[in-house]
Amino acid sequence: MSPKTFLFPVLYSTIIIAATCITFYGGHSTSINTVSIIGLLLVIPFCVVAIIYSKRVIHNNIIGGKDLVKEGLKFIVFSIIILVIFQAIFFELDFKAYKVNFMQTHGFELSKIQIKSGHLKITEAQIPAYVAKEIEGVTLFKEITSVIFKYMSLGTITSIITAVTLRANLRG
Repeated sequence: MSPKTFLFPVLYSTIIIAATCITFYGGHSTSINTVSIIGLLLVIPFCVVAIIYSKRVIHNNIIGGKDLVKEGLKFIVFSIIILVIFQAIFFELDFKAYKVNFMQTHGFELSKIQIKSGHLKITEAQIPAYVAKEIEGVTLFKEITSVIFKYMSLGTITSIITAVTLRANLRG
């Protein structure tokens, strides 16, 4: 496997990690969800560019559709490995405490809003138990599973669509 294969996953992961750290530690922790969504959507152009780069530079334009998908999945898997390691460290150091604190301070108000809108089927007397249960659900396993699932889903779809598109361009 070529060392060039690691170029795009390292670059992508570094950007995501830097954006997350700057947002969270820079005092903009309320925008962490926005940064996460933008970071997830950035996987699409990075995956496409990684596949095209692999096709042109590493394989000299001689690569089949299945191998193009594999190249995209390599990008996704290497990115996931880096991001999971970061997420585990970030979660254990600071993010778990942030999430628990957020649920303790805003959980009651948010639960009341959800009850009034009909999205939550509990009474107001059950809110403290509900919030406590939600706090217990803040685990490293859930964080890592979330990262893996989101990136694998979007990355696989992007890899397949990109490979099909590039193969169609060769035939047409």
